[in-house]
Amino acid sequence: MSDLTVEERASRHERLRHAVSLIKNGQPKPARAILRELIHEDGNFEEAWLWMSVSVDSLEDSYICLDNVLRINPRNRSAASAYYRIRQREMRMEQIRDRIQMYRGLILTIYWLFVFIMLFGMLFSLG
Repeated sequence: MSDLTVEERASRHERLRHAVSLIKNGQPKPARAILRELIHEDGNFEEAWLWMSVSVDSLEDSYICLDNVLRINPRNRSAASAYYRIRQREMRMEQIRDRIQMYRGLILTIYWLFVFIMLFGMLFSLG
């Protein structure tokens, strides 16, 4: 938000520093409250979203926070790196599922081809 006064910006950054300090001291819950307030005031507060991604309890919530950081600033390397690490395992599982589906389809095709050949052979052997 560009229409903030100098004092408001200073207060906002001071609250962010306090939240970061809480996170670093192993107190994510009170930090989340501060970060939620900051994000509520400015949904495009990139640093607040980034630190919120560290303070939340689940990977899914971290993913959502990082997605917001990247929406605000697609060039944020920290967010992109963390986002990738979270998604990496999921992407690997998708690759494995895709490979299994491909092999399953191939096996079914071979099976039905074999059945067709057998039936076709039986028809011609009877005639």
